[in-house]
Amino acid sequence: MQNYFAVVFTDLVRHSLVWDKVPRNAMTTIIAEYRYLAQSIAGQYGRRHENFTGDGHLFLFESADVAAHFGLKLIAYWNQRRRSLLAMHKAPDLPIRIGCHFGECSQLAGVDDWIGRAINIAKRVEALAEPDTLFITQTILELVDLPIYEFREAGVYDLKGDFLPRRQIYRLLSVDHAAVAERRPEEMSAEDWFLKAVGMADRTCESLKDEMHCYQNAIKLRPNYPEAHNNLAILLKTAGEREAAHEHYREALRLWPEYPEAHFNYAIFLESEEARADAITHYGQAIKHRIDYTDARLRYANLLAMVGNGAEAERQYQEVLRLRPGYAEARNNYAVFLERRNELKAAEQQYVQALELRPDYAEAHYNYAMLLEGANATQAEEHYRAALQSSHDYAEAHNNLAVLLHERGDLKGAEEHYSAALRLRPRDAETNYNFALLLQAKGDKPAADRYFQLSQELMARSPPTN
Repeated sequence: MQNYFAVVFTDLVRHSLVWDKVPRNAMTTIIAEYRYLAQSIAGQYGRRHENFTGDGHLFLFESADVAAHFGLKLIAYWNQRRRSLLAMHKAPDLPIRIGCHFGECSQLAGVDDWIGRAINIAKRVEALAEPDTLFITQTILELVDLPIYEFREAGVYDLKGDFLPRRQIYRLLSVDHAAVAERRPEEMSAEDWFLKAVGMADRTCESLKDEMHCYQNAIKLRPNYPEAHNNLAILLKTAGEREAAHEHYREALRLWPEYPEAHFNYAIFLESEEARADAITHYGQAIKHRIDYTDARLRYANLLAMVGNGAEAERQYQEVLRLRPGYAEARNNYAVFLERRNELKAAEQQYVQALELRPDYAEAHYNYAMLLEGANATQAEEHYRAALQSSHDYAEAHNNLAVLLHERGDLKGAEEHYSAALRLRPRDAETNYNFALLLQAKGDKPAADRYFQLSQELMARSPPTN
């Protein structure tokens, strides 16, 4: 099958040289984090194919404008992400370079593999690009909405395998989002509305309603726009319009049954609706169509663990960590899973690694503290305090630290944290009961009785748990 695509080729500059200077585990983590970032952004823009090899990362997009926006965003986000990542692993700088060309590609029969001269040219253009730059061909420049871009000439080159003897290459510098915002609605295409909406997602000052309006306009102009349906469904779910969200997820998947991000997002929606069997099906479809989809695998593992399929859940946790060893959230979730199976030593190892990756990870500090309580109360206290340092309004951590201090006889410290927990969740039966015990220990029987009474009333109103 032959199609015309905007081909994007990316590579990390000098990464083969860095392998000789950085421990293999560290370099594997860095590459995995880059892949995760690139795939996440590409999914937001609706890439139609991707392939990661030792030579770089290939993406196919239906539109030159979408490809251009993706490339510029990836450069900006990787520039930001790699600072802390490379510092953590004491690695030399790893800037990115990107090449883009539009042309004909052919899909190999029976597999999701693509070949074609356009792919080869994009790779040659990428090799010419300077660190942290996006180089494009004249073909891309002729297809994009030129007035909204800043660009400059990068030179004329003879590209190996090109049918042209010499090709003009340009460096794409930026998108003028203000110019996009000032366009009259009647001048905008479906793709213009889509890109405007995706751009709004990066600027928190924009309203959810405005972002939804952009996707709705995109769909009015192009009803068969799966990426717009998927992104609109996410916003509708956030806005509480659940029936409409359901319809747009279904439409996105009707238009593109192999759309991994839509399967993933719809699975999250179904899980929130307690439709666990259907959610499991769609997580499985997301992974089938994007085998290294670590976010989908993690959610899938968590749900499998919840429904009692421990063996498959463990396999999925391990696969997530093989694909992305620096995924702190996955290590924390896997640790919780292992702890529930009473594999305490293995759980502790995962908590420790999660906190090495993210020292300010409040939830991992909290979970690790609970694991430590029976064996090492002092260390447990340190991790509860670390959780609160990262998240001051962590009610559960305040309550558990208060209990720990209470048991040690530090009534003043315990009262401080019980009070903080009750400020955050005054209707929590357990915290009210614990605070009553503290007041009782202090000899304030009338106040203790009031909190015991409130705790009983709250427990009576609480629905039974399964």
